[in-house]
Amino acid sequence: MAKLVKVQRPKFIDDLEEIEDIYDEVIYEEKIQNKIIEDREIVEKNDVGITIDSCVFKNVVFEDCDFTRIDLLDSRFENCDLSNVSFSGGGLHRVEFVNCKLMGANFSECSIKDATFQNVMGGYATFSFSKIKNVNFIESNLKEAVFQEVKLDKVVFEECDLTNGYFNKTFLGKQDLTSCDIEGIDVEIENIYGTTVTAMQGLDLTRLMGLIIK
Repeated sequence: MAKLVKVQRPKFIDDLEEIEDIYDEVIYEEKIQNKIIEDREIVEKNDVGITIDSCVFKNVVFEDCDFTRIDLLDSRFENCDLSNVSFSGGGLHRVEFVNCKLMGANFSECSIKDATFQNVMGGYATFSFSKIKNVNFIESNLKEAVFQEVKLDKVVFEECDLTNGYFNKTFLGKQDLTSCDIEGIDVEIENIYGTTVTAMQGLDLTRLMGLIIK
């Protein structure tokens, strides 16, 4: 079992402001700060370079939203649906995603630091060409997620489903994947040198060497 890395948690002011008008305070704003947003739908918010700072989202559905090049700081998403949302090219620092749907979410070319992804449904999510540092992925479904050419620094996958994950040109040599399902994972053999796996996982990985075990 991998030891989780120590991450900085989001920092909030004591009293976050509850929104009254979803359009005036969220949909039409280019910066959302010190807010708590609960039980709402945010539809077709497409803001390149938006800033979200010190906010809490609970039971929020994001539909047809594009947050390309977002500046996301000190925020927490709990029981939210962010499927297919694009964070591409953004910076995510001190952020938590807990019990969220991230199916098909796009985190490509992002800088992600001091973040937690816990119990998320992140199948088909894309993290390609990102820099990920001080991040824990915990008890999450990341089936067929794409981690192409990702720089991992102090990143832990704990009890995650990485089935058929794509880790092309991503070094996993310092990872302990013994608690994860890595069946069908796609990674170059040189990029798993030093990876900690179980005996059964090791047998599965022999396919990367072209071996046939009878």
